[in-house]
Amino acid sequence: MARYGAARAWVVSAMVLGASTTGMSAHAADGDGADTGHAAVVWPVTATPHMTAAALGAGDDARAVFDSDELAALFADGGRLHEVVEAGRGREVNWVLDPDLVLAAQAMARGYRVADSADSSNPQDSTQGTGQSAARAWLADLKSAVRGRDVWLLPYADTDLASLAHHPSADTDDLTEVVANLAEDAKKDVDSILGTGTRTGLGWPADGALDTRITGVAGKLGLTWMLASGQGLTPAGADPVTLGDGDDAITALPYDTDVTTALARIEDAEVPGDSSASPGASPSPSASGTPSGASPTASAGGTASPSGSPSPSASASEEPDTPDPETVDRVTALLKANTRPVVVPPRELSGTAANALAAAIDSGTDDGWLEPEGIRTADNDPVDGQAGASSAYPSKLRASELTSTQLQAAAADLDGLATLSKVLADPKVTTASVHAAMARALSTAWRAQDDAGQETFQRRTSAFLSTSVESLRMVPKSTVTVTSGDATIPVTVDNGLQQPVAGLELRVTSSDAERLRINDGTLAVEAAGSASHTNQVSVTAKANGKAQLTARLYTTSDGRPWGDPMTFEVDVASVPTGAITVVGAGVALIVLAAAFRMRNVRRRRAREQAPQDTHAPDGQD
Repeated sequence: MARYGAARAWVVSAMVLGASTTGMSAHAADGDGADTGHAAVVWPVTATPHMTAAALGAGDDARAVFDSDELAALFADGGRLHEVVEAGRGREVNWVLDPDLVLAAQAMARGYRVADSADSSNPQDSTQGTGQSAARAWLADLKSAVRGRDVWLLPYADTDLASLAHHPSADTDDLTEVVANLAEDAKKDVDSILGTGTRTGLGWPADGALDTRITGVAGKLGLTWMLASGQGLTPAGADPVTLGDGDDAITALPYDTDVTTALARIEDAEVPGDSSASPGASPSPSASGTPSGASPTASAGGTASPSGSPSPSASASEEPDTPDPETVDRVTALLKANTRPVVVPPRELSGTAANALAAAIDSGTDDGWLEPEGIRTADNDPVDGQAGASSAYPSKLRASELTSTQLQAAAADLDGLATLSKVLADPKVTTASVHAAMARALSTAWRAQDDAGQETFQRRTSAFLSTSVESLRMVPKSTVTVTSGDATIPVTVDNGLQQPVAGLELRVTSSDAERLRINDGTLAVEAAGSASHTNQVSVTAKANGKAQLTARLYTTSDGRPWGDPMTFEVDVASVPTGAITVVGAGVALIVLAAAFRMRNVRRRRAREQAPQDTHAPDGQD
């Protein structure tokens, strides 16, 4: 497209930040007669997820539990996310946010907890987080920076589209549905937090690589634009490409991977004792946006070179996130040479790289060779094309995907959630928090880490669910003595959950109904959060001796057992021996009295009969 090609005002003939300009067209160095170039600059705000499904407390007092306090450093002054927001402020960029990150910052701003260890899923095993003030300030800065700009929301937690697409199964269908269902509420919440209307429908597959399965998952998530590096895209040129037709059409927006690669190689200088610098010396291609064939090297001074050695112009006295002039010049050259409709930095853009890109944008807008535009206008004049087959997906990217085992483990949490939801008086909050945690386990950010990071995070969700189920149980009982014919036996249910439970019933049976009868064997169970509830079981004792009662909880929705049964012994002493003697004597007296009365009646009748026999009629002998 001519309007993009006009942005090349000079020849970039050498290695620029390690990214070759091979294949780029060149224009005269003076740029006379060249039109202003147009491009939509993406400004990513993403990070590795840290908020778990657990919370300490309930309702307005609930405090989210995070698996670490790393976000506090990223939000603080000098932290990567703080620098990214400040660098984007006041510039015509398209903010591309992970909605989960914004919601995590909001949770931190309200007060939050940090888990004491990876081994415990109990929210009680946590300490107060240190980043409340930093998160609150960062949200205020973000709200101010995005005012009046286009703000786009990625699928929840920046879902790894390719991982879902390349392991087709009922599990991944369920996970895709979970992510899709989170979108609407997430948008409402982020709109409220930022005080602006956000846009949805933008997808960013790992490394911008596409294939037919990835676009299929994108369609299920309601995505209509895809940031594309050209891998798996035909034609792979400078023009936007329409994939499919009608309402299911997706527009692929190509970006220049040389710009992405160059920015990925710029890291924040580490200051001793400072944990806010960008993590990792060699960002993963899939996480950073670097093409899969590149091998980026980074310097320690905020600039990058092909050899990875520090730039001579870098100084230890400089601010760690301030790029040196040479770095800015190189990024500016790349941006000026761009011919693609969008400019896409790496996902975890360093503070130094963000400032270098901001300076390059300023140079372009001030000198008139760059006119930033919105993503919605960057898809003008698309050409028809198609995505490649899944079999052609780059092997290096496939190696960093989530495995089928990891996806199955995440999907299995739906079963645990279904079990827990049966007994909650209001399961909506728990369902939302678990679904969000499941989506976080699918984040593209996990590609930059080894499998243990994602697996540890996902296991927290599973452990939270199993611990929650186990915390609703009957309190064990010892031997109970019944001393009267009719009595009640208390059975207590301990609700260790922080919210009310319902949907349970207590069933009690007797091992010897002739000795000890259960009058009401089924009782409803309801308990407030973090409280116990005692049911009184009505019984009737018929004979002395011992009997065993078995109590068990069942869900009322489907009649399935909840937890293990509890059996305890009842010592029946409802009819004492002395009482039996007294009763026996009483019965004997009654019998004797009846016999004596009958004898008297017979004697009286005999006496009455005797006179009649002495006065017989005449004529009788």
